[in-house]
Amino acid sequence: MSEQLTVSQEFLQRALGFGEGGDPQTVAVLPDALPDDFPLTLPELPGLRVLGSVRSVAPRWTFQYPQGAEDRPPEQRLWRAFLDVALPLAETMSRFQAALRAGGWQAVQPFAQTFVEAEQSQWMAVHPERVQQFSVQVRQQGDLTQVWLNVHDSDARQIGHLLGRHDDPAFQAQEAPLPTLTLPPGWRAQLQQGSGRAVRSEEYGLRASGDAAGPDLLPHLLPQLQEQGWQLLQHEGEVSVYRTAQGVGTLLLPTGEEGGRAAIVHISDGSRGAGQ
Repeated sequence: MSEQLTVSQEFLQRALGFGEGGDPQTVAVLPDALPDDFPLTLPELPGLRVLGSVRSVAPRWTFQYPQGAEDRPPEQRLWRAFLDVALPLAETMSRFQAALRAGGWQAVQPFAQTFVEAEQSQWMAVHPERVQQFSVQVRQQGDLTQVWLNVHDSDARQIGHLLGRHDDPAFQAQEAPLPTLTLPPGWRAQLQQGSGRAVRSEEYGLRASGDAAGPDLLPHLLPQLQEQGWQLLQHEGEVSVYRTAQGVGTLLLPTGEEGGRAAIVHISDGSRGAGQ
């Protein structure tokens, strides 16, 4: 049983949200319950327990576009909910995804990451008709899966961007594609930075948890690279070099048992002529 902590309502309201018009007293902090206007219907799951929720608003960033700014409220609603579910992590995630898709939500991935965790712990979706964004994060804790849900208002342009509908010519530039590599079970990946177009690169922090630690990731990833057209040319220490259909790729992987920095670069043959 979790330890009980007594705090003031004013502290929670100011710590957990931005209120309507900047007034923290309009932040709703609801132990063991969801707000009346919570925009999701939770799936029926074994042992589902609602620890609590927070409803607040956040300032809406406004960008000027060539076509003119959209007429939008200056604030957006934000709902957060915290749950426990008596199911394994993978099944919990699968059940939430199925329920959301049945309700008209569409999966999105703002950045198509190279390194993918074997057990998906995060998922994002949008609802074009409601003009809202959703994210779920899960974590295994003993026999339970801990769940964090986030929903907030968005705008049509942002929804379209997340669904890959880019009307900015900069997004139409040819990019050197990167492979999708599934890590061994127990490995976690955190994207740190990246750049695109004809020279594409990404940097990650990779770490192993529990019994997942191993001496070398490359033997696990090499068959996946080969299936996606990355043919190994040279391998020495942490660095391996590949020939691809578009150019040359380089992969840096940590050799320590607990992980470390990883990086991948893909240079297209056409990049040498860019700008000429």
